[in-house]
This record gives sequence, structure tokens and C-alpha cells, in this order.
Amino acid sequence: MSEDLASATDPQGVPGVPDAMVELPARRGRLIWLIPFLAAAVTIWVSVDAWLSRGPQIEIEFLDAHGLEAGDPVRCHGVEVGRVRDVIFDWLDGQGRVRVIADLEADAGPLLRAGTRFWIQRPELDFGGIRGLDTVVGPRYLALIPGTGDVDDGPFLGLNRTPLVTDASSGDLEIMVVSSERLGMRRGGLVSYRGMPAGRILDVELTSDSTRVQSTVLIEARYAPLIRSGTRFFSTSGVSFEIGFEGFRTDVDSLESIISGGIGFATPPDAGAVAVTGTRFGLALKAERAWLEWSPAIALGDLSGGSPPKVRAILRWKSALLRRARSRRGWVTLMPNGLLVIPTALVTPPADAIDPTLEFGGVSRSVESIEIQGSSVPEAFQVLRLSDFPIEVTGAISGDAQSLSTHVIDPSETLLVHGGAATGPVPLGPGRWEKSQGAFIIDSQAGLTDDQSGCAVTEAGSGRLIGFLVITDGAVSIVRASPLEPTDE
Repeated sequence: MSEDLASATDPQGVPGVPDAMVELPARRGRLIWLIPFLAAAVTIWVSVDAWLSRGPQIEIEFLDAHGLEAGDPVRCHGVEVGRVRDVIFDWLDGQGRVRVIADLEADAGPLLRAGTRFWIQRPELDFGGIRGLDTVVGPRYLALIPGTGDVDDGPFLGLNRTPLVTDASSGDLEIMVVSSERLGMRRGGLVSYRGMPAGRILDVELTSDSTRVQSTVLIEARYAPLIRSGTRFFSTSGVSFEIGFEGFRTDVDSLESIISGGIGFATPPDAGAVAVTGTRFGLALKAERAWLEWSPAIALGDLSGGSPPKVRAILRWKSALLRRARSRRGWVTLMPNGLLVIPTALVTPPADAIDPTLEFGGVSRSVESIEIQGSSVPEAFQVLRLSDFPIEVTGAISGDAQSLSTHVIDPSETLLVHGGAATGPVPLGPGRWEKSQGAFIIDSQAGLTDDQSGCAVTEAGSGRLIGFLVITDGAVSIVRASPLEPTDE
């Protein structure tokens, strides 16, 4: 009985009956349900990140699409900063217009400012030159130049053609030149000074009352100091012929002026104030002979900044004979250590002078009451303490006071004389000065006058103080600045 039961319950004893296998559910099978959730989370994260990092969308209106299509790039100075989303044609008030919708990259937002210019870059050929050659084989693109005004998100009005100047700087000068006739002025024409290119004619059109022709002229920042209130403009386009007792004379400015038109300008020695953007000038048919002989010494843009702190000083007295009023003029310069350097001639009146007084910075003091702190250069300059004079002098001199007299100057360097000239610092280029026995001798043809005695002279390249101008019996020189220390009282 027991054997029968054992055989019935023991499957191993029954031939053909397989062993039973028990299989538990795998954990990996449960994780497969997480895949859709992870995919959804990644999709949502990517979408949110793209939304948060998206750049601004802008709208620009043009008169013509010039072949621009959706998907074309948006570029600033040749760098892609976005893409054109759509190009739409609208008909409004009986006039067609093209609206370009573009998406910019997130970091391109600061490019959108008041004054930002947009245009559709395409091949162009005119008197201003050839532009947009890269679009002959490539796609058109929307180009922009950022403005300098406040942040502005548009909509913007696009330019109908490529601007002539796409790399303008903040120091460039934009002026208007007006004439009764066009006189050869054309868009893209050259603006020259002494035959050298100094700017371009950006546009030519009639004035609003249609009585005159007006051109917009851009002068490069480097040459902007040459444009003064007394500057004269004249036409340089075309060829002029003159026949007289001296024979046959031809006047041709340049081949470029003949082809594209152009104007020149000349500035007199008494040039007047520096012109500002928007100043209007007249245009003459040709230059007068006197204009071409003008030769003012004006430091160009990269040399004209950074004047040392200085004030005009006047020594006044009355002569013993007839008590006539007499005076001497010069300049007082503030040194880095707070001392004032003044020409000795301004604190040493003639022996017979009556009531000599020194005036500078709005302060008038009798010469007898002025306390001299020392001499910077024997018999040339004296030193005063700024704290003894209630005046305000702003600015700074480049370089340490102890190194001013030891700095080595390159003979090819340009020196700048600061003060005494309405046209700004007077440049002294190579050949205008030479070093001799510790001093610098200035060419007598430099045009410096007695009123410029005591002017600080700096190195154009570094702005470092070199010395002070000394004028004695018509001879002009620069005496090196010495290390100055106040004397103990």
C-alpha cells in the first residue's frame, strides 16, 4: 500500500512525466513601464529649456524682398545671429510692403537698439563700389548693424540698399553739405583733405523745400578734428582747364573723383570750434587758391585726446613810466604729486613793475604774497603748492613723477603741445623737434607763440609728460620735467 502510494506521488518514478518548473516575475519587466515616463520628462525638459533660451522675434518692413526667403540667415558683421522665419507680402493703403519675421538667438538681444539698421544683402554695383559678392553663389541674408540708442524690440524699418559704411565708430562725424547744384556729388563719392581720403558721401537728395541739393557726409573719426566752423568745402569732381600767361593748366584731383564724384575741404589756421554732428556747410564750385595754402597744425583723432590738467595764467603790472598796463601770459600745469609748475617769467615781474599780480583759475594774488616752493628747472620754472590756491584743476598726467625725466623718447615720436591753440594740441612730428643737451629744440616754423609759454608737452603715443615749453627771445624749446618734491616749511 505504501509502495503504491509512493509510486503514484513520485513523478520521478513515472516514465515520460517532465519535472515541474516554477518561474518568478523578473524585476526588469517592471522597469520597462518607466521608459515612456522618462521620454515624456525629457521632451518636456527640452521644450521648456528651448522656450526659456529662445531669442527675441523681430519684424522688419521693406519695400522689396530682393529674393530673401524663409530659412535664410540673419548676420551681424558676418556672424550668424538668427534665421528668417517668414517673408510676408502685405497690401496696405494702396501700397505693397514686405514684412520679414526673424528669430534671433538669445544672446543677440542686446543688438536690438534704437538706430539699429537692417538691410537685405544682395549683389550691388554703383559709384560707391561693389558689395554683396558673397550672395552671388550663396543665399541672400538679412544683415544688421546694432544701434547705439536705448533697447528697442521693433518693429523696424529696413534700408532699401546696403549702407556704404558698415563699420562706423562712435567718433565718426556726420555733417551736411549744401549747394545750389549737385556739382558732381554722388552717393559713395570721396571726401578728401589735401588729396587724402577722409570720408564718404552717404547720400545726396533735394532739401525738403526742393530749393537746394543736400548731401550727407561721414568723416572718419581719425579726421574729425579737421572739421571746424571755418572749414570750406569744394567740388573735386571733373577736370578743369585754364589758359593764361603762364600757359595751359589742368586740375585733376583723382580718377576716383572723376568717376564717382567727390568733394574736398580745407581748414584755415584760425579754424574755430570743432564741428559737431549735424553741422551744415556750403559747397563751392572749386577751391580758392588761398584755401589750398592753409596749413593748420591739428592733431588727428588718435592723437588729440588726453590733455594734462592746466589753467591759463596772466601776470599783470603797471610800468613805472606812464603807469601803462602790461601783462605776460602762460600756463600752469598740475603735477601728479599736487604741485603746480609755472614759468618763472610769470612770478618775476620787471624790477620797476608796480602792483604786479598773478591771475589763474579765477584767483588773483599779488606776486609778493606767493610762496615759491622750489624750482623744477633752474631759471625756467617755479613750483607752487596747490593747497595755497583755492582753485580746481581736473585731469591727470600719465606716468609716475619720478620717471618723467628719465623716460627715453623715440626720435620718430610725435609730441603734443597742450594749451594756447583753439584747434587743440599742436602736434610736433619728427623733423619738427630735435634733442640737444638735455632739451628739445623746436623748429621755428612750428608756429608757437609767447602765449604758449609753460604749456605741457606730452608724448602722443603714451600721453606721458615730456616737459614744458620755454620761449625766450623767439627761440622755442622743451625743458624736461624733473622729479618734484615740496620743500619743508
